[in-house]
Amino acid sequence: MELLIVLAIVVILVAIAYPFYGQYQVRADRSDAHAALLASWSTLERCFAEELDYRACQERVPAVSEQGLYQLEVEVESSRFLLRATPAPGSAQEDDEHCQVFTLDHRGERGSEPEGTEVCWGE
Repeated sequence: MELLIVLAIVVILVAIAYPFYGQYQVRADRSDAHAALLASWSTLERCFAEELDYRACQERVPAVSEQGLYQLEVEVESSRFLLRATPAPGSAQEDDEHCQVFTLDHRGERGSEPEGTEVCWGE
């Protein structure tokens, strides 16, 4: 009988803690978007130093982040670019209600939608 009571308490605690863990994991996995955007930004800047045109560098941006949680897109002009990361289809990041789009431009300015950079970039 005592074992059943302890087991019931453990089940209740797990039922309470699991949703919080899921939310924590989604927030922690935002770092995959941050890392991918910052690495792509650095790659584009190095390429621009050689080519003097961001359009020549567009193919150096990967299509997905390292962990595969985000898709990357780049909009380029000769002297400017905008990087965008959105959750990959089927990834857990699709459930992130607060941060569906991360952006980073040629000036290093960060953006996010629907919440602001304070929430999504941790500023």
